[in-house]
Amino acid sequence: MMRVSLFLASMVAVLPLAQAGIRGNGTICCNALNENQILKGKVYFPGTTSYEARLRTYYNAGAALRAWCMVVPESTEDASHIMETLSKHKCPFGIKSGGHASFKLSNAVKKGVTIDLGFMNATSYDQERSIVTVQPGAKSAETYEALEQYGVAITGGRVGPVGLGGFVSGGGISFHAGVHGWACNNVENFEVVLANGSIVNANEDENPDLWVAMRGSSGNLGLITRFDMTAIKFADPATPHIFGGVVGYNLNKSKEVVNAYIDFAENVENDPASSVVFWWFYSKETGEIQLTAALDNSDNQVTPPAMDKFLAIDGIVSNTLRSATLGNITRELEGDVDLYPIWFASNFKSDPRVILYAENKHRKLIRALESAVSGDYLTTQCQFQPITASIVTKGKGNNILGLEHHVQEGPGMLFLISVVVGTAADESVARSLVRAYHMDVDRYASSLGVNWNWVYLNYADGEQDAISTFGDDNIWKIKNASAKYDPNGVFQYLRGSGFKIPT
Repeated sequence: MMRVSLFLASMVAVLPLAQAGIRGNGTICCNALNENQILKGKVYFPGTTSYEARLRTYYNAGAALRAWCMVVPESTEDASHIMETLSKHKCPFGIKSGGHASFKLSNAVKKGVTIDLGFMNATSYDQERSIVTVQPGAKSAETYEALEQYGVAITGGRVGPVGLGGFVSGGGISFHAGVHGWACNNVENFEVVLANGSIVNANEDENPDLWVAMRGSSGNLGLITRFDMTAIKFADPATPHIFGGVVGYNLNKSKEVVNAYIDFAENVENDPASSVVFWWFYSKETGEIQLTAALDNSDNQVTPPAMDKFLAIDGIVSNTLRSATLGNITRELEGDVDLYPIWFASNFKSDPRVILYAENKHRKLIRALESAVSGDYLTTQCQFQPITASIVTKGKGNNILGLEHHVQEGPGMLFLISVVVGTAADESVARSLVRAYHMDVDRYASSLGVNWNWVYLNYADGEQDAISTFGDDNIWKIKNASAKYDPNGVFQYLRGSGFKIPT
């Protein structure tokens, strides 16, 4: 009865926005922001130098949509005034933090206002409380570098330019995931601006329902302006290093690498500080497929036993493993920007048959893309990494991702197909081929009974309804928090970017 009542309450709450269909236009919305004295100089209009410069900060050129205007808060007070104004005038909006999402409408809008959090990018460390405070626009590599002097880190991204706002609120897999769990599970407190402009904290003691619901639900409940995260001390704080790098293999060693990966996934609970991601990568420029594994140990243990089978393979063609800072390690995997990526993700029970099937079909996908794509730029990546019980269960409190029952039956594997092209026209052509490939691999996994039918939000395409895979109980938690903290449904009906709560 309680659930039914809360659901009805949430439906009643959002009806005014859902049914009215009344939205502010560009003139009203942008002028209202620009006339706010607190926001003077922080509203950018199309054609201005500042506006065009911010458009160039997106990972995905297709996501850099030309909004009516951009507003760039520099403080929580700014963000409060922004949300109050947008709600009052019923202005559609999008939210961008680091800008590293992979699909159109992931973090910006065309018919609306884009809130660009890029200037809210500070990092600080409270040594007494062992808490790192980061703002949503902070980038992973820059945050790591700011913390090196203290000998601590956080559960941040594994690629340097990844912004922490979307990464953490969407779950977040870090180099420390095996020991400390999801990044969102390491958030001690969220500072949040609600739809009406009020500022609240969400933690274990204050608004705990919001605290849990925000751990994995992305931008559905409010505008996050600060993360207070658990500080992770390095094994030797005087040398804030991890051990890691990238190992390349002869392509004819694919089965050996897959076997090493399966063994790693089944035994990594004995060494949760170690992690692996491996992939097949194709570049039109070289015309070659490369087989690569990124191996890391967050305790800075040189070649730990968990890596033995990967390093024993006869056929290693390159090896960058070293002891280095997180900033150094994460910058190694930075890719090109201002291109058009297409990502689709799935999760399966760990099974070599699915990996080899995906790899075989990946070769066919490459041939199809070569024929279909007219531009010079084309890369593909068929990638796997383990999702273990340690990743799912470690960290303070819980989240709404819904993986606990899956890992009870053994480790899973996160599958990502990534295709990057150079033009919008090629993106349109390639998308249908990538979608079909992903569906084929998904169906094969289902035929074997190993498909988790769960989608990692941070890797998902906009076509994938990631939150609907989190399970009924967790969706209820998000809906109930939305009904309580966003009773008019502003973040469902006016926010045009990102994933939404399933209806």
